[in-house]
Amino acid sequence: MALLFGLAIVEPIRSLSASNSISHEIVVSGIEGSDFAKVRSTFNDASLLRAAKSQKFRSTSNFRAHVKSDADLMRRVLRSNGYYAAKVTTRIASSDNRLRVELIVLPGSRYVFGHIEFEFQGSTPATDIIVEFEKHIDLTYGSPAIATDFIAAESRLSDSLSGLGFPFAQKVKHDLVVDHQTKQLNITFIVEPGTRRRMGRVFFKGSDAVKKSYLRRFIIWQEKEYFQQDFITNLRTSLLQTSLFSQVSIDLVSREKDYVDISITVAEAAPRTIGASAGYSTAEGVSTEVFWEHRNMFARGSLLKLTARGAEIEQSFSGQLELPHFARLNQTLSFESLFRRQNTDAFLSYEAELRANIDRVITSNFALQAGGVVEYSDVTDTEGDRDFLIASLPLGIRWDSSDDLLNPTQGLRASLITSPASNLTSNNFSFLKSEFRSSAYFSFHESKNIVLALRARVGSIVGVSSEALPATHRFFAGGGGSIRGFSFQRVGPLDAEDDPTGGRSVVEFAAEARLKVNRDIGIVPFIEGGNAYRDQLPQFSNFRWGVGIGARYHTNFGPIRFDLAMPLDRQPDEGRFQIYISLGQAF
Repeated sequence: MALLFGLAIVEPIRSLSASNSISHEIVVSGIEGSDFAKVRSTFNDASLLRAAKSQKFRSTSNFRAHVKSDADLMRRVLRSNGYYAAKVTTRIASSDNRLRVELIVLPGSRYVFGHIEFEFQGSTPATDIIVEFEKHIDLTYGSPAIATDFIAAESRLSDSLSGLGFPFAQKVKHDLVVDHQTKQLNITFIVEPGTRRRMGRVFFKGSDAVKKSYLRRFIIWQEKEYFQQDFITNLRTSLLQTSLFSQVSIDLVSREKDYVDISITVAEAAPRTIGASAGYSTAEGVSTEVFWEHRNMFARGSLLKLTARGAEIEQSFSGQLELPHFARLNQTLSFESLFRRQNTDAFLSYEAELRANIDRVITSNFALQAGGVVEYSDVTDTEGDRDFLIASLPLGIRWDSSDDLLNPTQGLRASLITSPASNLTSNNFSFLKSEFRSSAYFSFHESKNIVLALRARVGSIVGVSSEALPATHRFFAGGGGSIRGFSFQRVGPLDAEDDPTGGRSVVEFAAEARLKVNRDIGIVPFIEGGNAYRDQLPQFSNFRWGVGIGARYHTNFGPIRFDLAMPLDRQPDEGRFQIYISLGQAF
């Protein structure tokens, strides 16, 4: 057979050697049909002859090597898919100065998984632990003997060891026996688990500026619980998320009586930061922000942040104190004070605000919040110059499964905040303000170079007339962060002097396609629409639409955004376009 095979290859190649080049085509027979779709796909992706289809060989030895390599490849692919008795032969024919390579496949029967057993080296685990091992491998007797299923099963078994109390287990090995008589693949997993151990003592090193009592809050297990690797992984993640440490390393130390101690070494990060940012839009002008923060107040990871903002239409100064993990893990108590002046086409206001809030993270995506706010404001709007003292109790829920704060490419963000409020001055009134915001992100390629981003906002105020409300509590639309293409707050009700008055309800929708041209540059076409209404409930009508195009320059800390937007159905008093420059995506 080998001699005939050699003659079948050599003769056509000799007859073509005078041309000093060999063109070819490759044909595979014997594995037609949907059952062999994965075999064909895997082979086509790795075939040397298919990869060189548009090339001409100048060496017969090189061509022979490619043919042999593809035949061997086909055998390996068939075996990995359970065809352990498959036969592959080659046939080569020449025609019109071109070689036709045919791989003739006789796949035979597909083998299945047979007996699956464990061989333990050293100590043998208890029966209930062996049952857990069997659950994790999740291989079924009689199912197709596919290599990827076996590899995944072995990986799950290895991972399960550290989750079932075996921190010092050795890598799982295996012994495979192909039984051609029964057409089965029998598997023996060779496991050296070591001694099953319980969680022991925890030691911290290097945390001189942080109280050990605060760090111990992140220990979520009880001593004497059986070891789980997830305990260690989650602890390290939680410590890094405090921003108190630049490095966290964890070592496992064997101790007598079947315990394992945990030694944690940290490198403290600088606790103080000074930062600044700037932005620009045609409607709002230049805006700047400067902040100072201390992330380890009271040596317990508390955050104190002072922020000053300045823009043509708004100036403010705020202070914020956050007490993380207050009373329990993943619960933050915060206090904030704010002094602000706003001067827009809609109103002039001077505001002082005190706020307390408690935020509880329920899962990695879901959180609840509740708080209290007292706000004094001196507001001059279409109703004149009035003073307000408003107390409110905002309650909210939020969901965030997005993958990045400044440049999300997939996931969902949604929040609903409802706030009963009352004006405590002589002109007493009460109202309920509710607002829903959501944004969703969809990637259409593994590289995440094409992202569709969608945004929605719906708000409503009930229980009070629009005129009685201070303008600072009404809904406005238009401008950056709202409906690009329009001046700030210019979408919605207007008074006789063509100044915006705001309303008791609002609706906004937005969509943009984020297209990455290369590693650093992106292009973003977008459309946004909506309106604000005097009615208590949004009317979902008379939408104003803005369209535009943006550019993104992607940096290590987030994209720098430049957007050019224009209104559709532009009115005579509206600008032809608006420009927006800032850090981060629009939403």
